[in-house]
Amino acid sequence: MGGLLITIDGPAGSGKSSVARAVAERLGVVNLNTGAAYRAVALLALRDGVSFDDATRLARLARTVDLDPEGVKIDGRPVPDPELRTPEVSAAASKISAHPELREVLLTVQRRAAEIARGRGGAVVEGRDIGTVVLPDADLKIFLSAAPEERARRRAVQSGREGELDRIRRAIETRDRQDSEREVSPLRPASDAVVLDTTGLTLDGAISKVLELAHETRSRA
Repeated sequence: MGGLLITIDGPAGSGKSSVARAVAERLGVVNLNTGAAYRAVALLALRDGVSFDDATRLARLARTVDLDPEGVKIDGRPVPDPELRTPEVSAAASKISAHPELREVLLTVQRRAAEIARGRGGAVVEGRDIGTVVLPDADLKIFLSAAPEERARRRAVQSGREGELDRIRRAIETRDRQDSEREVSPLRPASDAVVLDTTGLTLDGAISKVLELAHETRSRA
């Protein structure tokens, strides 16, 4: 899939990460998770006691973050994914992502990473505003969605917290509201995105549909 850029956007728990990883692997291209950059800044803010309202300091932290096809780094040091996936970091990432100053810094980081990946043969790039803002000229844009109850169930099973299903559902609904109502880069499908509701689909079913779209896009290129 030489040079093809595929974006996969969608709300928390819609299956972005699982689908993006599998599609990238089967196509033999890079899987780039742009949300990791926001999570890295959130991790730094939590560690350093930086207020989530201090846009200037958050933007300064963002300048220590880098993203490439191998993952996210802080001051050149790779950050293990589990450190970025805690509930505290997830909640913080949602709050800080509303700041235009921070988004401007990370937009450059994300685009640079995508261009590096394109040069290595292409990429599946996942996030929440990739098709609308980061890579508006991507070759194929997918927007995954699913009912909040289904997304909460997936998150609970994935994290082994089935007993916290109600709390996870409430957290997802709060995140949806924050992401869709923010003034800068709200969560929404790009005008030319393919919207895929995965509520009634298995993971393999969702992967197959995205692969089919990818091959169709490649054949037209």
